[in-house]
Amino acid sequence: MSILKDLEKIGIIPGRELKIEERNHLAKIIANKLSTNVNELLDSYNELYMRIFNSNMYYAKVDEKFKGVFYFYKNNTIYIDDSKDISNIDEYIIHENIHYLQNFSKITKKNNRAGICQFMEFKIFGLGINEALVQYITAKALGNKVHRINNDIITICTNSENYYKYMTSLVAQILFFVGAQEAVESCISSTDKFENELYNTFEENTNKIIKNFDLILNENNKIDRNEDKIIEIYMQTQELIYTTYFNKNYKRVTTIKEVGDLVKKLEDYENVVGKLLNTASNENNFDKFKDEMESKFLRKYIEINKNQNKHSLVVVYKNALYNLWNKILNFIQKKGNKENTKYNNIK
Repeated sequence: MSILKDLEKIGIIPGRELKIEERNHLAKIIANKLSTNVNELLDSYNELYMRIFNSNMYYAKVDEKFKGVFYFYKNNTIYIDDSKDISNIDEYIIHENIHYLQNFSKITKKNNRAGICQFMEFKIFGLGINEALVQYITAKALGNKVHRINNDIITICTNSENYYKYMTSLVAQILFFVGAQEAVESCISSTDKFENELYNTFEENTNKIIKNFDLILNENNKIDRNEDKIIEIYMQTQELIYTTYFNKNYKRVTTIKEVGDLVKKLEDYENVVGKLLNTASNENNFDKFKDEMESKFLRKYIEINKNQNKHSLVVVYKNALYNLWNKILNFIQKKGNKENTKYNNIK
């Protein structure tokens, strides 16, 4: 009885359970989209199909704020609005089914984990980044690629323009550094592998990054949401991500190859970084950071060569160092070219 009261409070009035053929249709389509378009789930069709087919699904009167479908973790059930056409599997149905998969074995386990979330005694840890990762996977399941979009204020890269675009943009940046394997596995199967990878990569700043996802989620879900505030938190979070990664790894490089790899990493990262528009390069935090790192890379390169052979500095300048310097100069020159690039408007 308490479940029905809880549902009523949030605007859901349950109706009939979905028929076998209806569940079969949903399970086939969703499992196929996930296993076809999400590389990390390539061989998981049968498992995904069976788990979704065996889920609890009911038609209901669903408050419009839930976009026609809602997963309720307390009774591990998906509610689909009576008026929703289930022959058209949209992102909201996929998103909520991923939430069901996260909680397939119930949150009665000792670790109280669902996806990236941990349900602690007094708070939920990682709700924002969990929502972001679920939507990122949802968008991939629909075949959406990470691409650059902009409005009058900012340009970002995301695969989800209309739903959690700033959070999925930050997820894309994190996955650029840590890879997607542990992230997808942890999201779908509720393991701690991705969480551990975050702490290994971003160390003492991991909690700040995770907290900022929560702040963006809270602001995003407000009726009177303040997009300027979201963008401000987005930029702060992004800066934590790239400064932590490159500063940490810069200290660890000991070979010429590692220097070159890190230069290439910074160059490639610029393709997914968010930037404020109508901002001079010398006022852009990422551009300033990149310039500082380029100088450090060159000094590190010279230092390594000196340590390897104290008499080879002249040779270094004439050969490999000269090539690296040209690479860095080309990297810098890209700024001027990219400032003139026009992007599609955010819808």
